[in-house]
Amino acid sequence: MPETTERAELIGFVLTHSLLRNELPRLGAALAGGPMTPEEEVVAEDHLRLVTDHLLRHHQEEDEFHWPLLVSRAPGAARLLALLEAEHTEMDPLIEVARDRQLSRGQRSDAISRLSELVLAHLEVEDRSVVPLLAVHVTAEEQRGSMERSRAKIPPADELRVLAMMLAAADEGERARMLAPLPDAVVTAWSEQAAPALRSVHRILADVSGRHASGAAS
Repeated sequence: MPETTERAELIGFVLTHSLLRNELPRLGAALAGGPMTPEEEVVAEDHLRLVTDHLLRHHQEEDEFHWPLLVSRAPGAARLLALLEAEHTEMDPLIEVARDRQLSRGQRSDAISRLSELVLAHLEVEDRSVVPLLAVHVTAEEQRGSMERSRAKIPPADELRVLAMMLAAADEGERARMLAPLPDAVVTAWSEQAAPALRSVHRILADVSGRHASGAAS
């Protein structure tokens, strides 16, 4: 690793994992839920697109930057990283099925359920084995570059929405770390616009999921 006195800030990487843990099960429950109104369907489909887009971006940055860099600096991790990359490939067709509105609700629900199962197990391995390696082998400058690349791939209309999902899954300390480098205008927009909008989405998804639970109970 290049000599550096500044440790990499991995909060964006870590909170992306938290985002996925928070959002994928909500989507799975909603797709497995009861009938949706047209308005609810628009919300659910858009949120599914938003979350899976971010999952794909995260995997792309890992495959193209984090994994090759770690293989070069921590060769003993090469086999594990190859397995994780293969799991990314296994997830891709499930994302396609989950997002395909021409398929039945049941097919899509099964796909998002399986995707959630795979992703959550995958994240456990990454948090336990990969995040500590990144903390040792990636420089602060390199990780800042990774964050800038990842942010540049997010459509402008989605930037605050992704931030809101990350912060919704953060604890108080993580939230402070994520917000610290952001301009005041972005923090205000998150607090006054994006965070309330996400809470509304979560309520709608919960309503659909609860409708299913009520139906099942009866």
